[in-house]
Amino acid sequence: MPIALLPESFTGDPEFYGVDLHMHSTASDGALAPAEVVALCALRGVKLMALTDHDTVAGVSEAAAAASRQGIRLLPGAELSTRWQGISIHIVALLPQGPRGPLVEGLEAQARARESRAVVIARRMEKVGLENALAKAREQAGSGRPLGRPDFARALVAAGLVPDMATAFRKYLGSGKAGDVKAHWPDLAEVVDWVVAAGGVAVLAHPLRYGLTRR
Repeated sequence: MPIALLPESFTGDPEFYGVDLHMHSTASDGALAPAEVVALCALRGVKLMALTDHDTVAGVSEAAAAASRQGIRLLPGAELSTRWQGISIHIVALLPQGPRGPLVEGLEAQARARESRAVVIARRMEKVGLENALAKAREQAGSGRPLGRPDFARALVAAGLVPDMATAFRKYLGSGKAGDVKAHWPDLAEVVDWVVAAGGVAVLAHPLRYGLTRR
């Protein structure tokens, strides 16, 4: 299990332990290619990392090859979108054996849901002035991966409709705005079952973001 790979104790620098188990690449909404993420980790002294792109493991093979060259231990992973009691909850799946069983089909379904959501976002962005929004977001993505709101944010910036991505989210793509399209994500318990069936560990991502109690 992944926890067995962690250091036995965290004595030493209290600010950094050479472990990062939640990071993204251009396989989803990250700024760096998987191999570039690994190179940055090597530069900063990371010894154990997990690539956890949104609803995909597409970048893991490239990252694993780069990690092997750098002497870094890499865990396959993904950040999975779920729903719980009407709230959108993200789960970090750490997958030492990679995706298996129902998780494989689940990831395929997640990709389809993201593509469907992108079409709706594109229509809404066209209404605020971004012509050919889907094509422009795809151009920003630079690959065939499912599109996300950051791709539309970059397209809005490139079109001169907003000065920066922060403004794009504040005006058009953030919570409650036109581009905040809710996909039909699977139930949290179902997704956790996928992860466990694959021999992985499910971890709540950015837990303070949801406004839940700490009990």
